[in-house]
Amino acid sequence: MSGTTDSTGVTGTQRATGTPDPVIVVGAGPTGLLLAGDLASAGVPVTLVEKRPHHISNLSRAFVLHARSLEQLDARPSPTTPDGRASRAPLSRSIADDLEAVGRPLGRMRLFGRLGIDLTALPSRFGHVLVLPQYEVEEVLERRAVKAGVDFRHETAVTGLTQDADGVTVEVHGPDGRPGTLRAAYVVGADGMRSRVREAIGLPFPGRSVIRSVVLADVRLAEPPETLLTVNAAGDAFAFLAPFGDGYHRVICWHRGRNVPDHTPVDLDEVREITRLALGRDFGMHDARWLSRFHSDERQAPAYRVGRVFLAGDAAHVHSPAGGQGMNTGLQDAANLGWKLVQVVTGHASEALLDTYQAERHPVGRAVLRSSGGIVRLAMAKRPWTLALRAALVGLLGVCG
Repeated sequence: MSGTTDSTGVTGTQRATGTPDPVIVVGAGPTGLLLAGDLASAGVPVTLVEKRPHHISNLSRAFVLHARSLEQLDARPSPTTPDGRASRAPLSRSIADDLEAVGRPLGRMRLFGRLGIDLTALPSRFGHVLVLPQYEVEEVLERRAVKAGVDFRHETAVTGLTQDADGVTVEVHGPDGRPGTLRAAYVVGADGMRSRVREAIGLPFPGRSVIRSVVLADVRLAEPPETLLTVNAAGDAFAFLAPFGDGYHRVICWHRGRNVPDHTPVDLDEVREITRLALGRDFGMHDARWLSRFHSDERQAPAYRVGRVFLAGDAAHVHSPAGGQGMNTGLQDAANLGWKLVQVVTGHASEALLDTYQAERHPVGRAVLRSSGGIVRLAMAKRPWTLALRAALVGLLGVCG
């Protein structure tokens, strides 16, 4: 993709008209890529601003797509309604098959040793979760966005924004470090937990840390697990293993008794030890290409819309990785907001339609915080009543074969 420099010093793909795009999306993760691709595919010019250089990292955080997300990504609405009018159904995407081609379906999941969930009975074409790292999802979404004509502005950092009756002015620093401005009718902040957009519109991000000193590692295994996803908790230890598909596995593990700061170094011996405690063995871990430590928060913005500015994905809500719901919730935020922006920008609906984004997605975000937090608490059950609840769930859901 060729780049030019506009009068603000911001580098990107210039449109021939030189006019502002109706929408600016900030953040080129899965949420921002899907939203920008939806808008551009519907003929709405959109600028996608990303502070990072153009590079899709293989250090993924997310590893699964849920059935509902796959259904959204498979959307193929008819162009007309039964009465012959233009359809206002969610936008056509038709990219689920591209993701299915590179991921691995998992129809049965086993948790906490005997707790099993059978997904094959879901009333969906996708009776499974699809196991694939986040960077694979981003690659498919980016190809679609590029093909649709999204104006990418990499190495462009948002430093502030102001709103007026007609639009939003976004202050940025471009690749050369010079300040500039971009202008749009609407702005969507999909720029993650430390969202500059959320900060600029004055929204707090209330919540708390759920667990501290979670250890991450990307390693090779001498003895690959029998199951595609491996997860268990035992005593004070919890561990999760997922494959990248390139010979490496991601390990996420935690020990209740090791509450140390995030900057404390991690070594492979610590990862091996916690994994053995939780899973019974360390699978011959070796050749770590990445080791890190982080803490997991539960937070949600009180509003997903302030005037002409919206929040989506981790900019609006963050929670523990339990249940693999983070990327999925963000994608579904984008799917909900995208078609509504298209309808309003193209004059087919009033701005009142945009209020339904908050009404529909904020309760979903709140529910995800509760469910992911509940999974963490069950996984690390220690008190008799929580152990009893986990045992009851095992009996209720049955055992995976």
